[in-house]
Formats: sequence, C-alpha cells, structure tokens
Amino acid sequence: MPVNTHITDMSTTPYSRESVAKGDDQIAYENAVSCEEIGRHQSALEWYAEVKLTGNRWDCASSMSRVALLVALNRAEEAVDLGMKAVMRMNRPSPSLIAEVARAWNQHIGPSRALDFCRHWLQLSPACSTATLWFSAAGYAAQCQQFARSLRYIGHCIELYGDTFGGDMFLDFDFAPLWQHLANDPLTAEETAALSRPVWQTQRDVLAKMHGPLSFESIGHVPHTLRRVLHLDTRSMTWQPHARATPSQITAFTSWCEAVRVQARESIDAGLIKALAVKPATSGQCA
Repeated sequence: MPVNTHITDMSTTPYSRESVAKGDDQIAYENAVSCEEIGRHQSALEWYAEVKLTGNRWDCASSMSRVALLVALNRAEEAVDLGMKAVMRMNRPSPSLIAEVARAWNQHIGPSRALDFCRHWLQLSPACSTATLWFSAAGYAAQCQQFARSLRYIGHCIELYGDTFGGDMFLDFDFAPLWQHLANDPLTAEETAALSRPVWQTQRDVLAKMHGPLSFESIGHVPHTLRRVLHLDTRSMTWQPHARATPSQITAFTSWCEAVRVQARESIDAGLIKALAVKPATSGQCA
C-alpha cells in the first residue's frame, strides 16, 4: 500500500522518493529527511509520523529525529510526550534516542529532570553506557552544579571515546559552570577523587582531539555578533555558519571557538593542579 496520501504539499516535491526496493517505513523516513534538509519542517514531521510504531530501526530513527526537530522548533512538551512513548515501546531504546529525549526534558523542565532521565537509563541498561549518553549526563550534572558527578561522567566518556564521537565539551554551554568552578573555587574531596583518576592523565590526547561542532544548547554563550552568522542544522542539532557568511565572519567564528576551547582546557588544567596538590579521596558512588 502506498505511503501518505495526505502529507502537506509532498505530491509536488522533487525530494519525494518512491522505490519498490524499499518498504513504506523507509520511504517515509527518507522523505522526511529530505524535507527536513531543505527546511520544510512541517512536512518532515508529517512524513516522520507515517513511520509505523513497531519499535524497529525506522521507528527508532524517526522518533529520534522527530524529538530533535520538535525541540528545535521550541515544542519541547510535544517532544517529551512523543519521546517518552517511543522509549517505552522499544525493547532496547538507543542511547542516542535517550539523549534526545533528555534534551527535550532539559528544554521543557530543566537540567535536573534531564539528568535524572539519563541516570535512570545508565543504571538500568549496560547498552546505554556509551560516550554519547555519559556526555549528555555530564553536561546536565554540570548545569545542576553536581560537579563531582559531572567529572566522573566525563571520565567515563573519555574512556569510551571513539573516532565517531561528535561531542565537544569545551564548546558546550552546559559545561560552562564546571569550567568556572574548576578555575575559581576550591575542590571538594569527591571532585579531587574524580580528577585524580588516571584517565585524566593517560587520555590527554583524547581531550586535545575534542573538536566538534557547536551543539544546540551552546548558542547561549555565543556573542550576538556571531549568532547572526549561524544557522541551526536540525539534522545534527548543531549550529553551522551560513552559506552566505563571509570569509572574515567565518574566521571570527573559528577564532572565537578556539578561544573558548583554550579557556576550558586551562580550567581543567587548573583543576588537575589542585587535585594533585592534595591526597586523593575515594568515592563509591555510581551513576
């Protein structure tokens, strides 16, 4: 049976795809992606909604994309409702879907609820123990000023880091309270213990390589003069320079990013110096 006979203006779009080699769900998903890539967000949402709620790979991918797009459109309450239903119907929800639902909770209610949601899944399912979800949880913990927990989670993230990990905690606005704390405040025993883990010394090259794009949340600390240069890529939920940005604007944006990264790394170094100056404490806390 053909998919969609009522999707908004899709009958005339050149981005609609039809193929006997693909199932209805795949066709609907790929049509949604095509619409989203050209900024036809309502049509994209309608196409994503055509994917059947079976818990299969297309349902997971579609649900994750719908949640992210709704967040980008400032429709966080809808995103939470849709995302929670998706998580509940899947036997093994992907960490990426959980991270997007946490993002929706963060926008809808705040970082405390987002952190609780991440912690629940990190404790419940070993399959969720990925760099992506530890990274998300670490950022929400920093926003909640649970700095020892944030540092432990970053340690887990570094240990699991792979070439495909796209996060950049140095540019991520969620981590700003943590960097300020490490640079300016005394450390607690738990924070000292977290920074005394060998991973911070043995994986310094991993930290140095963190050089990802600007996340959705991170627009909060971008200077207004540079915000005009950026647009939100809803597929990746990152801010990218406009195609019309001039070379000088792109240079200014790149220079700003590097300055933020340098300052964040200096804050970590300041925290490590403080941690090494005292006897490490121990902590048996879990996620």
